[in-house]
Amino acid sequence: MSTWREFLDCADGIRSVKVQAALQDMRVRLRRYHGVPEAQELRERAARIPV
Repeated sequence: MSTWREFLDCADGIRSVKVQAALQDMRVRLRRYHGVPEAQELRERAARIPV
């Protein structure tokens, strides 16, 4: 979770196809942690980063 959090800190404001693909992949991978508040927070935060 901390690595994904750091990625979001760095990715915000970057317009890149690779970053956008990584954000999508991260959201999909975080789904397996259903019920974990920190995972839900990261998914929501990733969804707020403009595509």
